[in-house]
Amino acid sequence: MKQGLAPEQIVGWQGVSLVVPPDWSVTGFQGDAKEGYLRVDSPGSLIAEVRWAQARKQVNIRKRLDDYLNMVERQAKKRKVTFTGRIKPSEHEAGGLEFTYRADRKVRGIIRQCPECRRVVIAQVSGDTDDAVVNVSHQILDTLRDHSDDGWWTWALLGLVVRLPQQFTLVRSQVMSGYLGLQFRRGYTEVGVERWGLADVTLKRWPLEEWALHGTEWKRVKPRHTPGEVKAHPALVLNGVRRAPAVWLRRKVERLLLRRPDEIQGLVWYCEPGNRIYSVRVERGSPELLQQIVDTVQCH
Repeated sequence: MKQGLAPEQIVGWQGVSLVVPPDWSVTGFQGDAKEGYLRVDSPGSLIAEVRWAQARKQVNIRKRLDDYLNMVERQAKKRKVTFTGRIKPSEHEAGGLEFTYRADRKVRGIIRQCPECRRVVIAQVSGDTDDAVVNVSHQILDTLRDHSDDGWWTWALLGLVVRLPQQFTLVRSQVMSGYLGLQFRRGYTEVGVERWGLADVTLKRWPLEEWALHGTEWKRVKPRHTPGEVKAHPALVLNGVRRAPAVWLRRKVERLLLRRPDEIQGLVWYCEPGNRIYSVRVERGSPELLQQIVDTVQCH
């Protein structure tokens, strides 16, 4: 029988987070804080999945679970696969339920509604018949968090781990080979966090300074730059002003309302142990916010 694994890596999306083994990978993420989905795959056949939906009031989680399992059973019947399932009260979550079922895969999961954030969360681990699904699911699902205790959400996937105040809303995400970029907004303040892989290949062709100024979004700003350091790594400290004549009036109003210039400030650094380049950029925000976010980045 395949054995369980010790979880060591955090993954997080829209305030929902799990701790999983270091060789597992995020293969699916979608939705927003109100409703979404996160999937993490092992190198083998084990899969962890989390679904969540915001509710304004207390919901009947047994009915939600019945609806979910009925859907799974209907899908199994279409594939002509025998479905068997079991539900019992959770031993660890007050008011929560545990479930197990077998179809073409073996599954153990939980459903609960958080009394604080009101999210209804269904989380499960599935695997082949010889996988230690029960052991692994206990290890992983016991780490499930559906809200933050300190007001900062963890965003962690594809080699990027960063925390932001939960008031920031994700407005854009971009995933490409070797690149992940997340853009957030709170009022007039915008935050961009980026991660590039295979940094040694990039830095063989260009110095960090030249690449940051000409190969990233900073080229649109033409910022002032000075050498710096982040987490004992070489870094570039950047400051600039976004100039967009077509929207000068809106920018002027924003400057008056915020009592600060339309300034962009950020840090770009090279993490040699992780072989990655990171960038954190804050537009129309304070230097303190920039430093707080940079401090949360786990680059290696």
